[in-house]
Amino acid sequence: MSPRLQLAAGAVLVSGITVEALAGSSRLSGPVIITFSPTHGVHVDDVAVVLAWLVCMVWVVRQWRRSP
Repeated sequence: MSPRLQLAAGAVLVSGITVEALAGSSRLSGPVIITFSPTHGVHVDDVAVVLAWLVCMVWVVRQWRRSP
């Protein structure tokens, strides 16, 4: 499998995991920091998940540019 195909697959998988992490909530999610409705909002851990996703995507882009 080519390096770029591997990077694309990794980006898709990380993005899927991110969506799952953002869609769910648990007692470990922390307090709600932004409320959209009585049942929807942004938890503290959502910020960490988005930052981790962003770091992964920056790494993928950098590797993509280096690969043949």
